[in-house]
Formats: sequence, C-alpha cells, structure tokens
Amino acid sequence: MKRLMLFLALAVLAVPSLARAQEEKRGMINGKPYFEATDKVTETATVIKIDKKTRNVTLLDASGDTLVIQCGPEVKNFAQIKVKDVVKATYTEKLTIMAEAPGAPEVSHETMAGAAELGQKPSASVTERTQVKATITAIDKTAGTATLKGMDGNEVVITPLHPENLDKVAIGDLVTFTYTQSIALSVEKVPAKKK
Repeated sequence: MKRLMLFLALAVLAVPSLARAQEEKRGMINGKPYFEATDKVTETATVIKIDKKTRNVTLLDASGDTLVIQCGPEVKNFAQIKVKDVVKATYTEKLTIMAEAPGAPEVSHETMAGAAELGQKPSASVTERTQVKATITAIDKTAGTATLKGMDGNEVVITPLHPENLDKVAIGDLVTFTYTQSIALSVEKVPAKKK
C-alpha cells in the first residue's frame, strides 16, 4: 500500500513536467477542477537487413544509427517483414487529475494488449492504466496545500499546480489520478513513389 501512496505522490510531482507536454487540457467538470496532460513521441526506422535464421532485423534510424533487434517467437508474422519496410514506434503517456464528489478511496490497474492478425505486417500494442482515488482530508489555503488520504489510510500533503483550485474542492471530495502509458509498434510497407 505504501507503493500506491508513493505513486500518488509521484503523480502529483509529475504534473509540472507533464504540464510542458505536447497537449494539455484544464478546466472544470461538474464544477470541479480537471487537468490532463499528454505526451506522445513517434520514432521510425527503416529495415536494412533481415537474418531469417537468427530472426535478427537491422534497423536504420533518421540520425544514421543502426540497431539490431532480435524478433522472438512472439513476432508471429516475421515472414512479412521486408527490407525497406518502416518500423514505427509510438509511445504515449497521459496523466489526468480530477476532483470528484465524495466517495471511497480505491486503486485499480489494467493492462490491454493487441497484435496483428496472421498474414498481416507485424504490429503490437500494450496499454497500462493505473487509477488512484484519494480523499481530501484537509485544505490549508494559507499554505496552498491539501491533504489526501489513500485507500491504505496513509496521508500525503500536496501543493496543487494551481492553488486557486483549492476554492473549488471540499473536504471529503475525491481526487482521482489516472496515469496511462502505451506503446504501439508496427511494420509498414513503404508506398511506391509516384512518377
């Protein structure tokens, strides 16, 4: 349970760094403060060599660096990979913080995965989502802090990024932190150049 409170604290500390993310939303939902930050990075590399015996694929990235990837048995469609195909990797990270009406603290975690059908170019995705709900047990507007109590009974004092939001919440309200990270990988055939 201490790990979950640590996660909660880290999520709060992550807000300033994610505030510089590629996409940010903030505002009100049902009269309560809401914040969401998303960061997404996409990288591509070109397949320059395939060793079918060892199942090694050599990739060349945009900066000219090469990387050898060993494709294990989980890459079911290995035979579909061809030289000059483009491998695309997208990593997405999202943090949502919102205040809600009073309720019970809780923690949930889920993992979702997907892969290409047989015969298609290889692709896969994995998404992990963790949600922590903590109760506001104290608000100190002078110090600009709120105290949150998690499911395990431990408390942590936080300093909101926007202290004016302390006026929009009350003792007993829940604060929900939802952290989602996903990675999607795909091998794509390079379209023929138009003449």
